[in-house]
Amino acid sequence: MAGAALALAACDIGPQLPASTAPITAEGDTSAAFQPVSDVPIPDGARLDSERSLVLGGPDNWTGRLVFVVGESSADAFARYHQEMQRFGWTLITSVQAESSVLTFSQGERIATIQIDGRTLTGATVAITMSPRNSGGAGTVQVEPLGE
Repeated sequence: MAGAALALAACDIGPQLPASTAPITAEGDTSAAFQPVSDVPIPDGARLDSERSLVLGGPDNWTGRLVFVVGESSADAFARYHQEMQRFGWTLITSVQAESSVLTFSQGERIATIQIDGRTLTGATVAITMSPRNSGGAGTVQVEPLGE
């Protein structure tokens, strides 16, 4: 995983980033700020959990999981993603705000699921899972009742 984080750190996405997307700092490293994706909002001061993150693809068409810690409360992070994702062109499918909150969005042929968990002392952990939309067929399982 550390190799994946280093490969992401080497990506230079530069000036085409949306104004409300901030670089992520790897946890435990104050100098390695980088921006692995550009199609979802990243709050200022976010710290990447490189052990739990894996991003495959380009900055605006990726698949995988991006996990980071933010300084805001889980309620504030929920409100941020509920509003900001729509500004990035995502359509809200469903959301549940609870101890562990989940929001699901769609954009074209992609689905983004965001899980937000409060941390013990301060802040929240945000996990964004990005995947292709299932168009039926592949990945669909039908279960037959037993005994018939």
